[in-house]
Amino acid sequence: MRILWITNMLFPEAAQQIGIKAGVSGGWMFDLANGIANIANIELFIATTYSGKEFQKISVNKKTYYLMPGGGRSLLTYDKKLIPYWKQIEHECNPDIVHLHGTEYKHGLVYMDTFPNKNFLLTIQGIMGPITREYYAGMKFKDILRCMTFKEFRRGKSLISLKYLAGSRAKSEKNIVQRVKYLTGRSDWDKAMLAEINPTAKYFRCNYNLRSEFYTAPKWDIEKSRQHTIYGSTALQTPYKGGETLIKAIGLVKKKYPDVKVKALLPGCVNGEFKVTTGYTKFVKYLIDKYDLWKNFEFIPSLSAQEVIGTMLSCRCVVVPSAMENASSTLREAMHLGVPSIAAFRGGMTHLINDGVNGFFFDYPEYPVLAMRIMELFENNDLCEDFSRNAIQKAEKWHDREANVQSLYAVYKEMSIQENA
Repeated sequence: MRILWITNMLFPEAAQQIGIKAGVSGGWMFDLANGIANIANIELFIATTYSGKEFQKISVNKKTYYLMPGGGRSLLTYDKKLIPYWKQIEHECNPDIVHLHGTEYKHGLVYMDTFPNKNFLLTIQGIMGPITREYYAGMKFKDILRCMTFKEFRRGKSLISLKYLAGSRAKSEKNIVQRVKYLTGRSDWDKAMLAEINPTAKYFRCNYNLRSEFYTAPKWDIEKSRQHTIYGSTALQTPYKGGETLIKAIGLVKKKYPDVKVKALLPGCVNGEFKVTTGYTKFVKYLIDKYDLWKNFEFIPSLSAQEVIGTMLSCRCVVVPSAMENASSTLREAMHLGVPSIAAFRGGMTHLINDGVNGFFFDYPEYPVLAMRIMELFENNDLCEDFSRNAIQKAEKWHDREANVQSLYAVYKEMSIQENA
């Protein structure tokens, strides 16, 4: 069985072969690819775009990579220059199944238009339609205008431009979803969202693997965590990730716990120093000033998997306050480690937590409730340990590496049988 994956990112082993640095996201997909490639009757081909100028073919560890010029912002446009590359890949691979991973970018759509009769499977990641609706989250339009920088306006990177771009991506996503016969997702929420767009497609529930480092990592130990420290992940990077709600909640927590600390990822910061790089970070700065929280936030750059693990394990809890998200990778990783977690009751996150059993929910954007839940975890060690134990039990079932590989393989086999019937 010949399988072609179309991905949004360059996997680490391919990046290493050509001497460039791979991104830190998508490690869960790489782990799954390794499992699929090791199945005896599968030939796995992986195609993506990258920042180089030459078309490249690389074979590594039972996988064949095709790297097409055109990374970065070109992924957001429908680039007909990719057609000759797709034709070469199709000629060489002649795949039985074409597996699209995500709909956020348009290089896969170019392939679909060029070879519309292939046997397509789509794995949904983020769902751009709902994200577009919630893009500004709690920001008022006057805040958006006040915080817009001339530089980002000129470059088309203002929040207004980015929401427009998200809307364009949502239209491409709808186009792709309407044209496939098979879908995989990982939550009741994404199943419902996809059924609205394409009610005739067959949906398979396929859980993700985690990044490989999480399978050998130690579990959370309350004795080794810092009692009043929170991991806020990417909350401060874009409005719909819920940064405003988190900041306001910390403003309340600080009144009782002045030493509360939030570790937040902020690309562009150097040595922990906050740097205004976008209109949204300008808004974040305004909020931190308003609530006098500079001593309560620690800004950290992008982290490797090992660094994420170390950071999570050092915290009392993880907070995912997104206004819209599918099944958050941060939340899934935290639960697998056993770190007590709190998430907004939004999107696919509703599928992950059993409120009061293995974590807490709060109703976005009710930041006083988020503050209350954070303080409950600060004050109740027994509750934290219960959450930790129950989260591990649930997450280890979701992220069983071999079971997830076999689940996806079963989808491929069923698709093959249906198409050959």
